[in-house]
Amino acid sequence: MIDPKALLERAAQLADQAKGEEDTGIRERLLRMAEHYRDLAAHEAWAHENPPSVGALTSALGTRAH
Repeated sequence: MIDPKALLERAAQLADQAKGEEDTGIRERLLRMAEHYRDLAAHEAWAHENPPSVGALTSALGTRAH
């Protein structure tokens, strides 16, 4: 599991870098990357707050088509 705070820090770094970028294409790419890091942080935070149950895992692994 990745620490959501680290992902948010990286997103902030990328957004700051984008502010100083003169090339529009690079600036937009940096901002998209920052948004991706924010999405990952939200996903990691949710996964940390909602761990899978043992029952759900065994049910998913035990269900096979014969």
